[in-house]
Amino acid sequence: MKKVSMFLGALGGAMAGYLLSNKKLREELMDTEDPKKAAKILGAHLQKDGHAFAQDVKEFVESDPVQNKVKEAKKYADKQYAIAKKEVKKALKEGQKQAKFAKRKILNQVKTMGK
Repeated sequence: MKKVSMFLGALGGAMAGYLLSNKKLREELMDTEDPKKAAKILGAHLQKDGHAFAQDVKEFVESDPVQNKVKEAKKYADKQYAIAKKEVKKALKEGQKQAKFAKRKILNQVKTMGK
């Protein structure tokens, strides 16, 4: 329940900030008396501004600096994957050696017990 109240608080704060920063929206909302019309006006502004925001985000993500960082991150991830793969193979080989040694030791113990 705590998360829901935090989410609603954050959403309310974001909406308040949006209303305070958008003069045209405030003026249009002050002129309306019908709650349904106010909701339509708010929805229209959110849709228009959301589209502009999405376009800005798209341009940012497709920008050269961001794409270069993505490439660097991919290289780093590939390098770390190769290191981890090598370490796992090494651990498996060591485990196989220890298993063979334990197998021989047990077989020798069984042979000596049978004599």
